[in-house]
Amino acid sequence: MYNGVYTNKEETPMSTSVNQLIQRQNEILKAMSEIRTMQRGTVSRQNYPERAQRNEGKGVVGPYCLWQGTVNGKRFAKRVSGPQAERVEQGIAQRHAFEALCEEYVGVSCELAELEAQGDQQAQAVKKTLASPWKRTAK
Repeated sequence: MYNGVYTNKEETPMSTSVNQLIQRQNEILKAMSEIRTMQRGTVSRQNYPERAQRNEGKGVVGPYCLWQGTVNGKRFAKRVSGPQAERVEQGIAQRHAFEALCEEYVGVSCELAELEAQGDQQAQAVKKTLASPWKRTAK
């Protein structure tokens, strides 16, 4: 198993790629650790022009910001003010960014596992070719 340090002084192209993938993993983890707040759901803006018509042009028509989503399978909906809606939208954007980083991390990890598996197969092939000549001559 890879322990994070290469002891071989001659780096093969595969090990360089492995090092690049590990470096990318570390960058992703650092970016993930910088995200402090996240929010679930979406924010929509609602307008009610018919209110103004009912009250001879004096009714408030909006926009009203509605934050809604689900938590543990339960729906929620809450009216929020304009500045609060902006903060919630930033939190939602940060959550989407975090989820994208998670997906990228999984992809990089899968590539890394594939490269390490190829390296194991190459090592096994080298071992098979280095079999003792005594076994071949004995047959």
